[in-house]
Amino acid sequence: MRLLQDITLGNYFPAESIVHSLDPRFKIVALGLLMGVTFAVSNPGAIVFHTLFILTGIRFSRIPLVYFLRSLRFFIWLFLFTAILHLFFTQGEPIFVHSPLNYLSITYEGLERGGLISWRLLVVIALSALLTHTTTPLEITRGMESILSPLEKLRFPVQDFSLMMMMSIRFIPVLSEETQRVWKAQRSRGADFGRGGLKRKAHTLMSILLPVFASVFRRADELATALEARGYVPGQRRTSMKQLSWTGRETSALVILILWVTILAGLQMTL
Repeated sequence: MRLLQDITLGNYFPAESIVHSLDPRFKIVALGLLMGVTFAVSNPGAIVFHTLFILTGIRFSRIPLVYFLRSLRFFIWLFLFTAILHLFFTQGEPIFVHSPLNYLSITYEGLERGGLISWRLLVVIALSALLTHTTTPLEITRGMESILSPLEKLRFPVQDFSLMMMMSIRFIPVLSEETQRVWKAQRSRGADFGRGGLKRKAHTLMSILLPVFASVFRRADELATALEARGYVPGQRRTSMKQLSWTGRETSALVILILWVTILAGLQMTL
């Protein structure tokens, strides 16, 4: 339960950095490109270089490393579960010839595969956190609208889709805040989350989850009312007060990104 309170994914971290000042369209395109490269890389040397590149981007964002790692803390169990699943259920050469578990065998191929998949999940979540920490929800919405604008010719609701994605991202920290508020309220009423059997712990957990989801639904209803009060009409074209601008800085960053992907592809094929 404490992990839900420490979710920082989706929170904008205000800072003056090169990454913060980049156009949101570039950052969204870079996110998709780097995610694609992450799932294509499997060579150990290319993995190391790709990881160093992402760490450099985090360094240039001027986000404290401790704060950034909190974005990944919630997903630790996902990484461990993925690694263990591949470790035991991937066919290959067993590490231990005489294993006490005859029906399960730890293989070298499973160790390699589990580590690779866990690394890919870690990188994808880290890239998503880097985007949300350095770009406001409004900028993400405007960037997605601009990128997807050609789909309007196919009658795709680009603005509504972008708004929906922005609200989904924004509700991640809202869920964390509500969980923390309800958890503190239950603790003040004498609730003990560390004692009792499985049935009592499940009852205690429900005493937190039910108020949290009720509060989230109430906030969603208030948000819908606020949108209607501001004249929001689904499907109707809306303008923006702040226009996006693509400068030479974004062009230079795009060139660096393309060069890096090219170098990484070469490392993947040669190492």
